[in-house]
Amino acid sequence: MKADGAATTFDLEAHWRDLLTVALLGTERRDPPTPPVGPLGDVVADAVRAEPSARMLADVAACAAVRRAAFVPGPAATRLAPPADDPRPLCPPAAVAAWRDAEERWPVLTDEWVLTVLAHGWRLPADVTVALLRSHRRDPVRRARVVRAAGPVAEWLLDHVPGLRGAGRSARSGTRTSDADPDADPDDVAALALALPDLPIPPELEPLVGADAHTFVARLLPGFHDGRVGAARQPVLVHLLARCRPAVLEPTAEALATVDRVSPSAGVAHALADLAITRHRLLSAVAPHG
Repeated sequence: MKADGAATTFDLEAHWRDLLTVALLGTERRDPPTPPVGPLGDVVADAVRAEPSARMLADVAACAAVRRAAFVPGPAATRLAPPADDPRPLCPPAAVAAWRDAEERWPVLTDEWVLTVLAHGWRLPADVTVALLRSHRRDPVRRARVVRAAGPVAEWLLDHVPGLRGAGRSARSGTRTSDADPDADPDDVAALALALPDLPIPPELEPLVGADAHTFVARLLPGFHDGRVGAARQPVLVHLLARCRPAVLEPTAEALATVDRVSPSAGVAHALADLAITRHRLLSAVAPHG
């Protein structure tokens, strides 16, 4: 090789192109190029390969090594500062799996699940935090709840991933809200984030919210067995089962499973039984640590 840097680079690149041409055509149709005089040619000669194709492979290997050696690393990128430390342990995998299983069928349960995670001293994993921040982009209260449950990781994500930042209109005030919205009252948002949202429940069903299992089942089930509970009644019953005492859930699911399959109320009973057992699993999976 020539000593001049530019000429050496040119000779090497030209030789590499010749090698590519022969590789495409085959050594049967064209002889491999002669390696340039110098270290590269010496490596090929030292290989002592008899066949042109074998000598060409040694030439290609040596040439590729020289070309790779010409690259130098670029300047070091500035490292991102990691999130602040959070001493809380991660939410148990079983609790996360239970939430993932329920999130599409019964999103009404997510608020209570996040608050239960928070109350037991766990923190949300990063992937769950991302999913919830995305789904609550237009809800400042729920976003504040997620940020509190996720801790510094959520704040770090909001600083570094613009797509996760919230923007929309508040259902309460109609004003635009975002992570830096001056119109949103931080105290109101923080207080609402720690409270379980109210769900509309008819006055005649409100006493069942705090009822024991026996009273709850005795009041609820006759309408199913008589076939009087139709699909129009399901939304308010969903709200009731999402806010009743947790101790009521398993007995109610078992009682709803006894509804005759041919009853007009069987479909609603099946759906509500699934809701009851799903909520029971969600809350049971978030067990206190330690």
